[in-house]
Amino acid sequence: MNIKVFTALVILTLSASSNAARFDITGDIGQIRYHEASSSFAPLWRKHTWFEIVNPDTKPNCKPYAPGTYAISIPENNETALTMLLSAKMANKKVMVTLDDSILFPDNGYCKLQYLTIL
Repeated sequence: MNIKVFTALVILTLSASSNAARFDITGDIGQIRYHEASSSFAPLWRKHTWFEIVNPDTKPNCKPYAPGTYAISIPENNETALTMLLSAKMANKKVMVTLDDSILFPDNGYCKLQYLTIL
């Protein structure tokens, strides 16, 4: 392969842009909802949790839950995140939620939690 062609391919590959972005959102915790394992109301959400971030300081490219709020999803088996979330809510502490807006869970739903920090 010609070195110029190879170099051009490498540059194109490395410079390919993505619409995904990391967001660090600080706000208050609103609603927290857990979907029971055999729930018939929302089958995609079985065993999963979502919470509402209220008064966010940043607007991610995520599906809003209500005007000015976003729902962040937490897949099953994330007890540490749930414990931290409940502790912050009970203590009335703000949280910083880190997410990647290209990772939606479940199935084109809300943005999925990557990090949770109690402030």
